[in-house]
Amino acid sequence: MRFHLPLTVLAASAGCLVLGSGPASALAVDRSEEAVTVHLTAVEARAVEDLNLGPLLGALPPNFTPEAKQRLGESITEYAGRAADQPGSTLSVIIDQPIAAPPGVSVTVTR
Repeated sequence: MRFHLPLTVLAASAGCLVLGSGPASALAVDRSEEAVTVHLTAVEARAVEDLNLGPLLGALPPNFTPEAKQRLGESITEYAGRAADQPGSTLSVIIDQPIAAPPGVSVTVTR
């Protein structure tokens, strides 16, 4: 369970957003040998921004420095705002393997 803790916390946070976001959600998790990607809809991204979850999610990687955690949190918040402002867009958080100590996390918005 410890191996998947960061992903579990991210998915649980997103799950809470789904329950409070009204209409059916499109939260999706894709796994590959290289990474795990969590996709959030524009509505879910708005909840991430409104609830200021970026700093909380940015603090999850245990091997990141405090500055890296802060920057990741800022990026999640910024990109969540971008996704929320573009109906039909998707906020994607890409967590490089291994999940327990990822070498990198990327945040993107696609339409």
